Amino acid sequence: MTAEESLRLLSLPHAITKNWVVRLREPQRHYHTLAHVEAMLANLSTAHATRELVAAIWLHDIVYDPKACDNEEMSAFVAEQDLVGSGINIPTVIGLILGTKGHEPGSDTQNLLNDLDLGILGAPPAAYARYAHQIRQEYAHIATPAYKAGRAKVLSAFDQKQIFQTELFAGLEERAHKNLRAEIARLI
Repeated sequence: MTAEESLRLLSLPHAITKNWVVRLREPQRHYHTLAHVEAMLANLSTAHATRELVAAIWLHDIVYDPKACDNEEMSAFVAEQDLVGSGINIPTVIGLILGTKGHEPGSDTQNLLNDLDLGILGAPPAAYARYAHQIRQEYAHIATPAYKAGRAKVLSAFDQKQIFQTELFAGLEERAHKNLRAEIARLI
């Protein structure tokens, strides 16, 4: 699904979706951008493309401040405001967005959203390296030793569990763990 197709499905006022695109181009973003949303949409089959899931894809990182710890909550608040009167089930979208905070297994739709969000972990090594570099750029405000320790801790937590919950992404599990272990080795 393309971004344009997804916006047609949502049928929201142009001013709202234009604002989403502007937000996804904010200067502090290097990975959590429109390209990330487009990659998620590209891996979404039309059979699974409910308005709620598509809205959650667009809005799960609509607020992104690398210095904050409440991005998902703030993104859910934007969803609550922007989706009023749309006919989209707002509590469902809010739940999906909040579920991306810990990427824990949940409903089939939550699992699909999480897998779409984390799909980059199972990317080929060069694409994964680009992602890792973009994440470092987003956290440039953190000194290198602290960043390396924090990033290694986050990656190790992912490496200790099954990352992907859907059949669509199951084939990426092994490569995701290889990517995580390679980045951890570079960090420590």
